[in-house]
Amino acid sequence: MYSTEFGELAPKEQIKDGWRRLNKNDAARQIVHSYSRQHAIRMRLLNLKSLRRRGADRSADVLQHLENTTSAVTVLVGRRRILKGGRDDVSNVLDFSKVSWVSLESICRELIRYSRHNLPTERQLPEDHAILQSLPVELLTQLEIPVVAFQESDVYDIHHARCTGTLHFRNQGSRNDWVWVLAGSEEMYGALRGRLPAKVVALFKIRDYTCENAVRRVAAVRILSAVNSGFPSDIHGLVTVQMREDAREFTIVDVGTIQGVAHLIPEGERRWLVKSRIDLRTFNEVY
Repeated sequence: MYSTEFGELAPKEQIKDGWRRLNKNDAARQIVHSYSRQHAIRMRLLNLKSLRRRGADRSADVLQHLENTTSAVTVLVGRRRILKGGRDDVSNVLDFSKVSWVSLESICRELIRYSRHNLPTERQLPEDHAILQSLPVELLTQLEIPVVAFQESDVYDIHHARCTGTLHFRNQGSRNDWVWVLAGSEEMYGALRGRLPAKVVALFKIRDYTCENAVRRVAAVRILSAVNSGFPSDIHGLVTVQMREDAREFTIVDVGTIQGVAHLIPEGERRWLVKSRIDLRTFNEVY
């Protein structure tokens, strides 16, 4: 049976994602073809799952083929965050300081704080500033974040968080997106359930040549604080967030703590409203 029900994210999945992938030549045909191919793959996955469920009366070679095929296609669903868009004007921490217009002292201080709080003692970054500023850095401009789709357990939407620093994005102003950062347990920050919105200041990989060339995938973010402990306002029903009074220039976190793209509405100076009604998944998570 076919359903005429369309989800909140249908325009994004059916049109915007297809537009992003194509080369803008005969766009309508390519968008339809792209979505049709995705739909066919999903139908194929459902058929394989159904065959496996009723596979008790099938031969061993058929069951083995189903097992191999299902395993091969399910790995296509990525759950790992992917950093993209490398820049060629940064090679180490010192260069990073120059292009980001942040003092070298601040960057070293935040890297040491991140290392102490997140890494095992034997694998922490060197705390000697002379060594720390020489560590190789790869600066990037995009983070792909897999987010579980609404009312699904094995289907993921990909959020694209952009961070161009001071550079222009597509011949316009610079773009540094808002994201959700996991900052505590689910019982914290009221309706936000342990997450806080933050502006991405930089996305980068840092390689520690003093510790087996270990690579850390991190983000520099400016985390906001929740007003009224994160509970919605009685007036408009939205959560208010604001810039922290003791705000540091940025905080360094693992990219794994970034949960998705956040949508905020400016409300006066240094305050924002969390736009929790943008889709059903966000509404369900916040309330």
